Amino acid sequence: MRKNVLLQNSREGDNNRPLSPEPEPAFATAADTTEVSNENTFSIVGVGASAGGLDAFTQLLKSLPDDTGMAFVLIQHLLPTHPSSLVDILSRTTSMPVTEVEDGMLVEPNRVYVIPPDRDMIISHGALQLLPRASEGQHLPIDHFFCALAEDQGHRAIGVVLSGTGNDGMLGLGAIKSAGGFTFAQDSSAQQDGMPRSAIATGYVDSVLSPRKIASEIDRLSRHPYTAREYPPQASGAEMSFAPILQLVHNATGTDFTNYKVNTLYRRITRRMVLHKTEGITDYLNFLRENPEEVAILYQDILINVTSFFRNPEAIEALKNEAFPKLMNNRSVDNPLRIWTIGCSTGEEAYSLVMAFAEFAGKLKSHAPLQIFATDVNPSAIEKARAGIYPKTIAQNVSPERLQRFFTETVDGYRISKSIRDQCVFSCHNVLTDPPLSHIDIISCRNLLIYMEQVLQQRIIPILHYALKPEGWLWLGSSETIGSYHNLFEMEDNKHKLYVKKGNSSSVVSLLSKPDKTRKPALLFTPTARPRESDVNLQKQADRVLLTKYAPPSVLISSDMEILQFRGDTSPYLTPAPGKASLNLLKMLREGLLVAIRAAVIKAGKEKVTVREKGLRVKSTGGYLDVAIEVIPIKDSQVNAGGFLILFEDIITSPPSSVVQLAEISKAAENEGVVVHIEPEATTRLTQELSNTREYLQSVIDQQEAVNEELQSAHEELQSANEELQSTNEELQSTNEELETSKEEILSNNKELVRVNDELNNRNYEMIRINNDIVNLLGSVQLGIIMVDTQLRRPQPGQ
Repeated sequence: MRKNVLLQNSREGDNNRPLSPEPEPAFATAADTTEVSNENTFSIVGVGASAGGLDAFTQLLKSLPDDTGMAFVLIQHLLPTHPSSLVDILSRTTSMPVTEVEDGMLVEPNRVYVIPPDRDMIISHGALQLLPRASEGQHLPIDHFFCALAEDQGHRAIGVVLSGTGNDGMLGLGAIKSAGGFTFAQDSSAQQDGMPRSAIATGYVDSVLSPRKIASEIDRLSRHPYTAREYPPQASGAEMSFAPILQLVHNATGTDFTNYKVNTLYRRITRRMVLHKTEGITDYLNFLRENPEEVAILYQDILINVTSFFRNPEAIEALKNEAFPKLMNNRSVDNPLRIWTIGCSTGEEAYSLVMAFAEFAGKLKSHAPLQIFATDVNPSAIEKARAGIYPKTIAQNVSPERLQRFFTETVDGYRISKSIRDQCVFSCHNVLTDPPLSHIDIISCRNLLIYMEQVLQQRIIPILHYALKPEGWLWLGSSETIGSYHNLFEMEDNKHKLYVKKGNSSSVVSLLSKPDKTRKPALLFTPTARPRESDVNLQKQADRVLLTKYAPPSVLISSDMEILQFRGDTSPYLTPAPGKASLNLLKMLREGLLVAIRAAVIKAGKEKVTVREKGLRVKSTGGYLDVAIEVIPIKDSQVNAGGFLILFEDIITSPPSSVVQLAEISKAAENEGVVVHIEPEATTRLTQELSNTREYLQSVIDQQEAVNEELQSAHEELQSANEELQSTNEELQSTNEELETSKEEILSNNKELVRVNDELNNRNYEMIRINNDIVNLLGSVQLGIIMVDTQLRRPQPGQ
C-alpha cells in the first residue's frame, strides 16, 4: 500500500501528462506507469558514467551486437567549455552509428547517441531534447535523463551506471525501476567506484556486473517479449493466475496484494521472472518456494521506495496558504496540529510537511506544536525514515536555504535536524487491516489509491473520513479522487486535490464495520465426511430414536453457560429470547427456571456433584408445568475443560393453583370479605422458590465480591507499576541530564584538544623550520671548513 511506488517527483504537477482520459474519474485512475507515451516498440538504454567512463563505454559497446533492436544513449560528465571527441573514439569500437545529439532528434534502434558538452538532456515522445546546463546546484545530467527516460518509456527503459565519482544516477535508477524497467551497475572493475557504489547502496540496482556481462544481459533482454511488446499484454487466464505467488508474499510479509491493480502486479512479477530467466508463472512459483529471499525481494519490488522532498511544491504551497491558516486559527499552544502521512516510504514527504509548517509558523510567529504520524507497510523504509539521513542529491529538490536551516551536512549526505525529527513519529501500519488513527487534522494519502482496485478504494475512503476531525483536510494525489463519497468530503481545491471533511465520524461507523465481500465467509460448523459403513449409520439412527423417545430432554452447556448441544424436545423449557440471536442458557430459559438452574449450576461446579432440584414451576405455552431439573458436571479428560448436562423431567401431579392465580383469588376474596386459606402445598412451593432466590442472590453477591477483590488487586498492581514507571522516568531524566553534562564536557575537552593540537602543530612546524636552519647552518659550516682546509692544503706559489 504505497503512494511511493510511482516516480513521484516526475508524475505530478501541472506539466505532467494526464494518466487517465476521463476528466472526472470515479476513483483513482492513474492506472499504471507501464503506459508509455510514444509509439516505439523498442527499448532505450541510458548509460551514465563520469571519471573512468570511457574505458567502460568502450567495453560495453564492443561486447554489444549491432542488431539488438535497442537504442543506446550515453550520458558522460563532460567539461562545459571543451569540445568532446567521444563520438570519434566510440565510433571505432562499434559498428553501430554513433551520433552526437541534436535538439529534437528522434531515437532510432541500433544506434548510439552521445550527449554534447554543456547541455542537459531529456527524452519526450521518443525524441531527445537538449536543455541549458543548470547554473545552480550540483550538476546531475544522468539523473536528469534517467528520470525523463522512465517517464517516457515506462517498462522499456533500461538504466546503466558505469565508472564515476559522486552519486549521479541514484535517483534516476530508482525512477526506471519504479516504471518497471531494468537497472545495472558496474562491479569492482570500475576505475572509479563512487557512482556505482552509491547506486548499489540505494537498493535500486537489479544486477551488478562488469561492462561485458552487462552487454550480455542487455542482449538477452532485447530478445525477451517483455521489452518489446505493448503493455499490458493480452495475457491468458493461466498466465495472469499469480494468486499463489501473492499468497507466498502474504504469508512472508503479512501484506495482502489480492485486490491491487492487475497490471501493476503482473508487471512486477514478470520483471522478476525476466531477471531470473524463468519461463512461466509455475516455474517462478517453484523458484520462490526454493528461494525465500526472493519473496522478500519481490515484496520490495512491488513497494519501491521512490519519493522526494517537496514533491509537487505547488500543492504544498496550497496547504500552507489554505489548510494551515484555517486549522491554526485560534488554536491554543497545548493543542498540536496532527498530520497523518499514509505510505510515507522513507520519510521525505513527512519531513517536507514539517519544514513547510515551520516556515508557515515562523511567519506568523506561532508557537503551536505539530505532530506528524508517518506510516508505511515496509519496515525497511520506516527504518530509513527514522534515521533521517539522505544523499546529497536531495539538493535537486531542497533549496539551499532549507538545506542550511533544516539539515546538517555529513560526509555521506545530509541528516535531518533534530528539531524536525522530533516532530515525526514513524510506524509500520497497514491502513486496510490495522485500526486507524483518530482526531487527525490533515491526512496525506497520495498515490496510494491508484494501485488498488475499487473494492479497496471504497474501504479506505470511509476510514480516512473516520480518522479526521470535523473540518479536517484530506490531501490526495493528482490522479486520485474520493469517488462516490461526496457525502463525506467537500472539494476545497480541485487542482491540488484538497478535500474537507463533512459530517461527523458516526456517519461512517457502519461503513467501517462492513465485511469484506471479496473474502469467503467462515463456516460456522466444519462439515465432516459421512461414514461409509451402513451398519454404523443404522446403529446411530437407533440410538437417536431411543434417546428421543425414552431419555428426558436435556442440554449440554459449557462452563460459561453456552449451549453446546440440544437433546430431545426442550421447547417447553427453552425458547429463543427477543433481540440478537444467542445460545446462552440463561437467556433462553423460560420463566420460573432461571434462578433454580443458575444456583444449581454454581453448586454443581463448586462441589463437583450432581445437583437435583424439584418442585419447580415453568410457564410454558400450554400453561404452568411442574418440573424437576438435574445438573450433572462433566469434565473432558483429554483437555482441561468441562461443562454440565442439564436434564428436564416433568412431574405429573394434580394441577394446583399457581402463585399468580392464588394472589388474584386472595385479592378478590378480600374485596368480598371472604377469608381464603392457601393450601400447604402452595406455601411449600413459595418457600422453596424464596430459598432458591436467596441462594442465587447470595452466589451473585459472592461473585461480585470476588470480582471487586480482583479489581482492587489489579488497581494496586497498576498503581505500583505506575509508581515504578515514574521512578524509572525520573532515573532516565537524571541519566539524560548526566549524559548531556558529559556531552558538554566531552565537547569542551574536544575543543581543548583541538587547541592543543593546533599549538603542537605550530610548534612542530617551528621545530622543523629551526631544524632546517640548523641543518643548513651545519652544512654551511662544514662547507666552509672544507673550503678552508682545501685552501690550506693548496701549495702556495713559490713553495
